[in-house]
Amino acid sequence: MMSPAAPRAIELTSPFGWSASVDVAGVVTLRDPAGQPRATYQGTASSSPAAALPRGGTHTVRLPDGDVALHNGATRATRRRDHDGHLDLHGRRYVFHHTWGWNTEVRCDGVRVALLHRRTSRRFTVRTDATRDETDRLAMALCWFAVQPGREGAIAAAFHGL
Repeated sequence: MMSPAAPRAIELTSPFGWSASVDVAGVVTLRDPAGQPRATYQGTASSSPAAALPRGGTHTVRLPDGDVALHNGATRATRRRDHDGHLDLHGRRYVFHHTWGWNTEVRCDGVRVALLHRRTSRRFTVRTDATRDETDRLAMALCWFAVQPGREGAIAAAFHGL
């Protein structure tokens, strides 16, 4: 009689070099292109879209230099704009704004840092990458893998593909 296979971690990459791994407990670790861990957060420990942050509410993201709060939209969203969220990171406020046609803008101080797009096949693309430094890239990675309020993040889409 064969024993059931042990659950494995899931590893995903983004087109801009960042990767995320999800363990069986739902802990997500974001790594930069050099492979260094840059952030962790707790997803849900279920077999459905396990690692995307729950929509709505405020969630804690752990960074090497302290914790930050990520606001993932209103808990009872009634309008499209209610799904927009924000993140205060290293003295900057990043706003995740969902626009027309499955696009999500990452803005900092009114300037677009990135424009991310979800195709109908649940594949994600980067339409605009205007990141200036590592802080911008970390905010873009958090949006790519975790946020997508009102839409599923890249990790959630991978779980649906299993």
